[in-house]
Order: sequence, then structure tokens, then C-alpha cells
Amino acid sequence: MNSDVLEKRYRMLLRAYPAGYRRERADELLDTLIGDEPTIRRWPSVREAASLVRGGLRVYGGSAAPRPTAVLLWQGVHLGAVAVLALGVLIGLDDILEALRYGGLSDPLTVLRNQGVHEVVLIAALVALVAGRARTAAVLAVAAAVVPTMISQYLFLNGLPQWWAPVVAAPLIVLGLRRPADVPPAPRANAVLVTAGILALHLIPAGGLRMVDTGPRIAAAAMVIVGVAAFLWVATADQRLLIAVVPTLLLGTLHQLDNSGMTGELLRRPDALPSLVVAVLMAVVAIVSTRQRQRTRA
Repeated sequence: MNSDVLEKRYRMLLRAYPAGYRRERADELLDTLIGDEPTIRRWPSVREAASLVRGGLRVYGGSAAPRPTAVLLWQGVHLGAVAVLALGVLIGLDDILEALRYGGLSDPLTVLRNQGVHEVVLIAALVALVAGRARTAAVLAVAAAVVPTMISQYLFLNGLPQWWAPVVAAPLIVLGLRRPADVPPAPRANAVLVTAGILALHLIPAGGLRMVDTGPRIAAAAMVIVGVAAFLWVATADQRLLIAVVPTLLLGTLHQLDNSGMTGELLRRPDALPSLVVAVLMAVVAIVSTRQRQRTRA
């Protein structure tokens, strides 16, 4: 009876793996985990649970693919395009709500002209890319940078991150169109989860480190440490995140370069440039290490 309960709980943990991998390897993994001897255990150990989750993340990241480096690179580029568009949408919505809150309701047409048109086209590009319509998404990404700027130069002249989002995403989407036939596309549900994780990383209140009061600074520092540690725990297993996070950090850096004196933006982070450099270095290390493992396995 205990073995049946333990097996059920192991099977729940094995849901961290892709469905195809579970169909092929689930029984083998369960035999290794449970063994043939009777057991009184009813729960997997914390170490086993963490190992299974990380194992699932590695498989999603391409570790079991015939060409793991190609999967890492091409799916990472695709996930980066999705993430940077999603971050642009998030920032745009935040700015629109702020504009409406502080006087925009008296002149909503101006808010629509300055920010709303861009937001609508950017959302359309994101939806098209998530739906697998990469060519349509590429056209819409270019349109999100060009068409709203022709209507109003508010976002462009202020160098806001949401204006940079389609500029950064468009070449990534176009590059993704060259994905080799033997590299599968990133699973849609997995891409949504990866994007949510990257967005959560950007919502860490790093700006709170500049506050004068000790209490909020300590709380902000604790949240930064916990958030970055959680992200790195996942990203060192599914290393596509190390590729995908780079273009999103680029938005903060571009915004700082254009508006070094402005404050209060969602991505106004004091660590934007250093974090971008670190992200690029981690992405390079991920590609090199994956390539070395591929050569060793061959």
C-alpha cells in the first residue's frame, strides 16, 4: 500500500518532464526511484523531488535532444522574443494606467494616440508569436515600432522601454524563422511559463535598494536575493532562460542610455547595465558548456 502511494507521488513529480519523455522513460525512472524492495516510505525525499524537477527542466531545455546546443540556442532565441514582447506589453499597460490615473481620463484620446495604438499592435505581435505565426509576428513587431511612431512620437522621444521592445524582438523573430528542421519549436505552454518567470524576475523591486529607510531597503534586498536565487536555480537547469533573459534586460539598458535622468519607470533599475553584462556572460557559458557536453556524449 505504501509503495502504491509513493508511486503516485513520484508520478506527480514526473509531470515536470515533457509528456513524450514520460511515455518513454517513466517506468524506468520509477523502477530506479522505488526499486524492488518493499518500503515504508510514503513521500519522496526533498532531495529526490528537487532532482526530479531539475531533471524535467533540463529535458525541456534540450538535454535529451540529439542536438542540445541547437535546441538551447534556437528555442532560447524564440523564448527571448516572446519574453521581450511580453515585457513591453506589461510596461505599456503600466504606463497607460498611470497616465489615466494622473489626468489622462480628461483627455483619453491623447493617451490612446501616444500609447494606446502602440500597445494594441504590440499585443497583436505577442499573440501572433505565441500562436506560432512567426511571420505575422515579425510584420506586427516592425509595425509596432514604425506605425505608432508616425502617429505620435511620444514613446520614441522619451525612449521608453515599450518602444524598444518590438525593435529588439523583430530581429529575434526573423532569426527564428531560420530554425533548423530538426530542432523542435518550444512547447507553447512551456514558453508561457518561461515568459512568466522572466517577467517575475523583472518585477523584483531592485529600486527599493536606493531607499533611505533601513527597513524597506532590507526587505527589498531580501526579495532581490530570493528572486534571483530562484531564477538561477531554474535557469541553470533550463538554460534556455539564460538566452531568453538577455533581450529583456537590454530594454532596461536602452532606456537608461536614453533617459539617464528620469525616474519612476518600471525598468528604472540601478543594476540594468551590470545585469545585462552578467546575463550575456551566462548565456555564453550556457552555450559553451552545452556544446562541450554534446561533444562528450558523442
